[in-house]
Amino acid sequence: MMNEKKDKKAIKKAPIAPVLKGLELFKTVTYPIARMSSVRTTAQIIQSEHGMRFVTRKNKETKVIEITRIK
Repeated sequence: MMNEKKDKKAIKKAPIAPVLKGLELFKTVTYPIARMSSVRTTAQIIQSEHGMRFVTRKNKETKVIEITRIK
């Protein structure tokens, strides 16, 4: 993934749905905190349609939202 946590370079306009659908188990991606609503909404839709599960974490210091696939 282009914006995995290990890379530390959050891609501002990376598409949310394809990235989350392709996310491997227990991997984390980051998005700018300004996209928080879109990220959480997209994660909910993917959870409903595909049975995948995610957790999100807001990092106010670095102004990003981290999303991790847990199922």
